[in-house]
Amino acid sequence: MKMKHYFLAILALLMSACGDLMNPIPTIDINPAFSNSGFTNATIISQNESDTYKMTYARVNGISRELTMNLTVDESALSKYNQENNTDYKLLPSDCYTMPANAKFEVKSKNANFDVTIYSKKLYEAAGSIDAASKYVLPIKGITDEKDGVDANENKNTVLLHINMLASTVTPNIPESPVNLYFAKGSEAQEEITIEAALNFTGIDANLISVKVDDKAPLLESGEYSLLPAANYSFGKAIVASDGGISIKGKINAIGLSDENKYILPCYFYSSDPKYAIKQDSPIYYSVNVADLEVSITDASATKAKEAYSSIASISGSVNVTINTMIGSDLSINFSYDPSLISAFNTKNNQNYLTLPEGSVEITNGKIEAGNKAINIPYKLDISKLTLADGKHYLVPLVIQEEDLEMGAVTGSKVIYLDVTKTLVGEYNREVIVNQRTRNVGNTIWEASKCQRAGDAAWDAVIATAQYGFGGDGDWYAVLFSVTGEDMTGMANCKKIKIFTFLELIEGDGSNKVTENKSYFNTVTGEVYIDCYVYESWFAKSYKETYSFKRK
Repeated sequence: MKMKHYFLAILALLMSACGDLMNPIPTIDINPAFSNSGFTNATIISQNESDTYKMTYARVNGISRELTMNLTVDESALSKYNQENNTDYKLLPSDCYTMPANAKFEVKSKNANFDVTIYSKKLYEAAGSIDAASKYVLPIKGITDEKDGVDANENKNTVLLHINMLASTVTPNIPESPVNLYFAKGSEAQEEITIEAALNFTGIDANLISVKVDDKAPLLESGEYSLLPAANYSFGKAIVASDGGISIKGKINAIGLSDENKYILPCYFYSSDPKYAIKQDSPIYYSVNVADLEVSITDASATKAKEAYSSIASISGSVNVTINTMIGSDLSINFSYDPSLISAFNTKNNQNYLTLPEGSVEITNGKIEAGNKAINIPYKLDISKLTLADGKHYLVPLVIQEEDLEMGAVTGSKVIYLDVTKTLVGEYNREVIVNQRTRNVGNTIWEASKCQRAGDAAWDAVIATAQYGFGGDGDWYAVLFSVTGEDMTGMANCKKIKIFTFLELIEGDGSNKVTENKSYFNTVTGEVYIDCYVYESWFAKSYKETYSFKRK
């Protein structure tokens, strides 16, 4: 009986083996193919020493095996293409390109990438023109030494790499309207200009690029302008810029020009060598105007004062003064502080500004130097005697001394009024140090009275007491606080900050409490440092929040 069982087991094993031989597991052929088979354009630029065209071999099946495709030049494929398409493309000379001998598929890789390097400039010089260079094709065929397990379709493994050569192009940056230049009558000043162009290639010979003036430009035909005489402009040599473009500097003056005429200078980029194509459809215009010298103070107004806020002992700033024309010699710009104007300003504008203590204002005189058109006149205001957050505002009238001008006249207001107060209000550089609540905190400190939560009874009570606030999540979760007169222990020049709320004071039966408050204001540096834990009844948990606000 046992022998019968042994016999049956052996018979089953033999039958199974025979089944394997009769029904072997099928092998999937590797199917390599160029991603861009057939006729493919390889765009290159005529004056580049070389351009690289990236080729991709791909396969879908058989990725568990390695495969090497040998890369050959198949001239017969090019001949066949010419015959079928009635074209006359030529074989790319062997010294005008390099490519690897093969492309290898690694195990589990679907792609085998390789580069074909075209020696663009060499090809262009050998062909003699863009059109002639674009008649070349490199027919690449991939073949493998493996005989089994590979399905390499001939058409899918052949690429006709056509040389699509483009000209090396200089494309000027053309302003939408003429660039206006103004000169004072009788001025010998020169204004420097720069015209720029982008390049689509590298290795330009800047000596072959220059500027030409078009004496028949469209704006000259209108009769509105006269051509700027050659004696009133000059151009330097072209320079290759760090960003890969090219620029040319020039100088323009108005010596001998009449203030009754308007002058125009139409500029074109020009190359003495045809290998560079200039792509410029219209001139770059410079309009030269001769006019009376006008001096103006930025932000000067007879009705509005410019904010000059600070929370420390002094305010340093500057008054910007500009002129409308180029000048050939320095122009003195002098200011004086005139507190007698405060009363009239208050009456006219229904204000109640105060006067700073005597000796609180310093302003330095200066000069707009020849060749420049602006200056910042520095001032310094001593506000050490003012009280922080007392709501008082002071007016500082700074008057330009028109009689000290060597030429020209002041246009607009001759006085700039500064609105001075000692406050934390303003823009800050905000640093988030710890934000366990992940609250969005802004970089502006504002007066507590500006809080968007006004109208809510609980918040109104806090707003009436607090001095300042800063926003969190669009001011909905605002932080309201005040600077106290109490010193921080062990920290010089630092006053304690009282935090009122991050959320509502009362939510249901609980309240949001601030604990471990180490917040302070530095009276010397102006830094506002918020450091505390905030209990939120929504989550029944305290979160540490630490922020630093430093004046910009």
